[in-house]
Amino acid sequence: MLKRKWINIFLGVALLLLIVIVSYISWFKINSNALWNIVNTQCIPLLPTTLPCLKVEQEKHYVLFKDKKGPLHNLIIPTEKITGIESSQLLEQHSPDYFAIAWQERGSLSQQTNHPIPEHLLAIAVNSQYGRSQNQLHIHIACLKPEINKTLNQLSSTITTHWASLSSELAGHHYLAKKFPEGSNHVENSFHQLNEYVIKHHDKMGNFGLAMVQLKDGSKVLLANRLNFGDLNLGSAGELLDYQCLANQ
Repeated sequence: MLKRKWINIFLGVALLLLIVIVSYISWFKINSNALWNIVNTQCIPLLPTTLPCLKVEQEKHYVLFKDKKGPLHNLIIPTEKITGIESSQLLEQHSPDYFAIAWQERGSLSQQTNHPIPEHLLAIAVNSQYGRSQNQLHIHIACLKPEINKTLNQLSSTITTHWASLSSELAGHHYLAKKFPEGSNHVENSFHQLNEYVIKHHDKMGNFGLAMVQLKDGSKVLLANRLNFGDLNLGSAGELLDYQCLANQ
């Protein structure tokens, strides 16, 4: 009897877990195009722009979008259907450099506050294929969390122009880091730079989240976070961001 009782409990828990998983998958399928639908049906055809569309650059193929999560949180979204960081379209020769565009638009946050935000507090990030809720590429523009900003500046002297593991975790997860060459004013081809690492290690772009920051010394740094289910890490580089920008208050 006792054995049967435990079997029934196990089966009940397994059934409940299955229901939760199926419900989540169904929800994701229904809602994963919500962001694209807003951009495609509101931002692009309806000009002049109105919230949540801050800017529509059709010739440059992107929309600057005000995210409802937090007062200081914008997105760069392509005007074409591109699923995310795993898309081969991002590596094509004539594809817009959406990561560089997001970096150029980071100043848009200062326009939304009475307290101009210093460069070293700003960051951009894109999540992995498994760490996002939307199947349309969207690059987050926000502030760094204060503790992340502090850690990165402490590690500045250890970060080189080659991909290498940081000696300290960020947000409880392992990150790779790479500096742009000293004095470089260009931040192009960030997706290509990550892809070089991915190819070398026989990996996949979709497994990685990617972020970019500027340290207090002016150096620009790429950060990559690889999916690791065992570490409860979905490759969400957005975990480094603070949509309230507490560091600037």
